[in-house]
Amino acid sequence: GMILLAGVTGSGKSTTIASMLQWINQNYRKHILTLEDPVEFVFTDDKCLINQREIGDDVRDFEVGIKQAVREDPDVMLVGEMRDEETFLAGMHAAETGHLVFGTIHAASAPAAITRILELFTPDKHPSLRSGLALNMRAIVAQKLLPSCMPGVQRVPAVEIMTFNPVVRKIVREGEDEKLADLIKTSSREGMQDFTASLKSLVDARLLDRQVALDVAPNREALMMMLRGIKVS
Repeated sequence: GMILLAGVTGSGKSTTIASMLQWINQNYRKHILTLEDPVEFVFTDDKCLINQREIGDDVRDFEVGIKQAVREDPDVMLVGEMRDEETFLAGMHAAETGHLVFGTIHAASAPAAITRILELFTPDKHPSLRSGLALNMRAIVAQKLLPSCMPGVQRVPAVEIMTFNPVVRKIVREGEDEKLADLIKTSSREGMQDFTASLKSLVDARLLDRQVALDVAPNREALMMMLRGIKVS
């Protein structure tokens, strides 16, 4: 399946994915293959065998790189930024054939990432694309990088997590994307989290200043209520 990291430029998407790959490297015996433009983090093999390819140097482009990579039988792949139709389809094909695929996309939230993916394609391809997303996507994590108030910690990520459970798959397949934001809020038991909940946890952990959290909160009133201990439905 596929896991996407969404965020604006400079939000730390690449750093987060690198940390996730390093965790796999330290804990599992797998084959990891990355396709990057350019290579941002150089990994050292631990338990995993890691091959890194740079677009334009080692391979011509993402599409050719992914086709060649699949023949090398990797368990985990990083395909960099999903910036066009060809790259996304190549990544989706790798996910369909049994690989765990990581990628990044420029979007402000997890639900907005769905819209951004659809914008890469013409409208006539949207129905089949939605079916492919519902079948192959495992999670979308949206991230914002914020200044920390804890000494020794410069910045912390606020993250929105949308896992693709049966309800999310149904919503995506049927094109009812406007329901996703509310579903994320009410699905914490399934590992989901919206930005408001993430900001609250950062404030509670004294990693983020209360005023900074309120300034960047997508729903300031909801965050204020949560910080006061009032449950928001």
